[in-house]
Amino acid sequence: MGADLPEAAPPSAVGSVDSSRALAELERARSAIHGPALADHYLALLRDNPRALYRDGGPRHLTASAIVIDGPAEQVALVWHLKGRFWVQPGGHLEDDETSLETAARREVSEEIGIDDLETVGQGPAVLNRHGLDAAFGACREHWDVQYLFRAPAPASELPLTVSEESGDVRWVPWPLLGAGPARDSSALPEGTVPDLAENLARLAPYLARWSD
Repeated sequence: MGADLPEAAPPSAVGSVDSSRALAELERARSAIHGPALADHYLALLRDNPRALYRDGGPRHLTASAIVIDGPAEQVALVWHLKGRFWVQPGGHLEDDETSLETAARREVSEEIGIDDLETVGQGPAVLNRHGLDAAFGACREHWDVQYLFRAPAPASELPLTVSEESGDVRWVPWPLLGAGPARDSSALPEGTVPDLAENLARLAPYLARWSD
């Protein structure tokens, strides 16, 4: 996915941003499924350019999202991203007044699928995912996504999802255990799901089991 070192920010993008809360959250991302080395790259990006918290922070910047599971941990919530034309977890850019990645992820979940009162599984971010973007995303060239694993307060059958202006559709997708677990079956992911989601869910299955004990 390109060079590992963060790009220097354009001078106009570097402003008086208090990134201390986000940096603390990224420190806790060392326990994410992709390990501490990738967390170090995220930390370097944000220390070099605090404005990387926001859309205008340069072509390579942070975003926040969440893998949302229902109470029994048997279903995963997905949204149809209208701009990207794919199924993906809820998430997006931080607002200008936000300095917390977790707060932004919770807001995005509330806006995009209508669920609140979520439990964070683990001590911080569960997944770090860097991915390039096509021309449909304008000046954005890379999203360095910080993904939380959130657990909803009830079964999917009791939590109907709501559609937002940015999503053409929303749905719960089965994510059952395989035998006694902790492995889980991601075969119900719909056609058009972002390619890395199945792999991330496979790696999240033991992570969920570890933090649910």
